[in-house]
Amino acid sequence: MKTRYISSIVGLALLVAAPGSWTAPAQAQHAVAHTHIGVNPTWRPGDWDQPGQGAVDLDPTDDQKLWFFSVPPIEACATPGWPNWEQTDGSPFLVLAPLMDGGEHVTKPGDPNKVLHTCSFTYSKTGGYGDPNGLQHLDGWHSAHGPQDAWNLESVDAETVPAWEIYIQRERISPNLDEDDFFTLLPDDTAALESDGDVYALGKRWLVDKNAWGLHEHMGFYFWLDEADERVHIVVSAHDAGGMYQRSAAVVLHFAKEVIQPIPGDLNGDGVVDVHDLEILIDHWGLSGVFDGEGHEPHEHDHEHDHESQTP
Repeated sequence: MKTRYISSIVGLALLVAAPGSWTAPAQAQHAVAHTHIGVNPTWRPGDWDQPGQGAVDLDPTDDQKLWFFSVPPIEACATPGWPNWEQTDGSPFLVLAPLMDGGEHVTKPGDPNKVLHTCSFTYSKTGGYGDPNGLQHLDGWHSAHGPQDAWNLESVDAETVPAWEIYIQRERISPNLDEDDFFTLLPDDTAALESDGDVYALGKRWLVDKNAWGLHEHMGFYFWLDEADERVHIVVSAHDAGGMYQRSAAVVLHFAKEVIQPIPGDLNGDGVVDVHDLEILIDHWGLSGVFDGEGHEPHEHDHEHDHESQTP
């Protein structure tokens, strides 16, 4: 019953009322942003300006471990807080907006105080939120095809099917939500990841544009939220039923009805540079946090006395 209801409401012509002063078009046709799944989570290019040259690997023992990451820094629509879906200060990046049907909110059966929200917005590094030339966020999963192939799942050639079988597991969601307040939808309106512990197998395929085997699954993210649910999250993990790779660490995807992008001069973190920030600057004018050890004589410390004072 729940799945049939979900399919019917999402099949409507929906208008997504996006945050701020812009409105995202319903079912707009944009290139989409995926959550990437790869291996070797501690490997990084030595220089993102030249990602094919040099590398840093903080833990060579995790080369076969799965991990998730957002849009990398080299891309035009890079996520500010890469590899997480976050702002540079760690606050939420992914925006939720209510779905509308005929100008009315879509409410949860049995709980009219909860309204259906989804993550549907465009973003680019230069144009920010609402950029029509940005990527549509957030849409499912894609295999990693990164610099120097360091994050890539194994791929030999088109005729050799890899042994890995990657699947996603829903671990849990925000404690302020009921278990059925989150679900995902596939392009055919089939619901997935409806309950904690649910899994979804990601079908492997030969990706012509990457000349490699990989993953490419479209999936929308949906929440039933009441007025108090300003921020929510889901926790997921990646696993390999084929046994080639170690399971990933659980990753938290944060979503918010309103996000605040860190900007220069915003001293109180409210997303606006105004007189209140100036007041903070004036109140702290002339203070210094600089300390130089030179010119300061070392303190004569009586170690014997300290030892004695600690003796019971």
